[in-house]
Amino acid sequence: MMADSQHDAARVRSRADLEAYLGHFNRKEYERQIAYYAADVTYKVGTLTLTSPRQIAEFYADFHQYCREHVEIAQFALQGDVCAVAMPSRFEPFRDYRKHGLNFEVGKPVEFVSFIFYTLADGKIWRIRGARYGGPVEDFVRPRT
Repeated sequence: MMADSQHDAARVRSRADLEAYLGHFNRKEYERQIAYYAADVTYKVGTLTLTSPRQIAEFYADFHQYCREHVEIAQFALQGDVCAVAMPSRFEPFRDYRKHGLNFEVGKPVEFVSFIFYTLADGKIWRIRGARYGGPVEDFVRPRT
């Protein structure tokens, strides 16, 4: 369990804040991850609608028993209470996962870019909405000159 001061500090006000949040996600630090959520957060994944920080933590704790997942930020924008991210994601299933409208098979890694929109309430993530982009991650990386 996190100390109250750490929980209160877990807010998205910059790219660095969102990177910290995603770092907790990538390291499976679920308690630190969910500290960034408003109590009435809503997140739809597969056929599920998750409506609390605890439900999100429990979903990912289960999902990560089947699949390694890594996400990162390719592009980031923050204006007011909306944070938008182009997020390359990689899934490496080590057990078949067929639940909640999601299908991942052992030996078949999956990569795609998600467009994620976070609606914030006083810096806490209140709504998470996403869509997949059909093109390559390179479309979001500026060539070095």
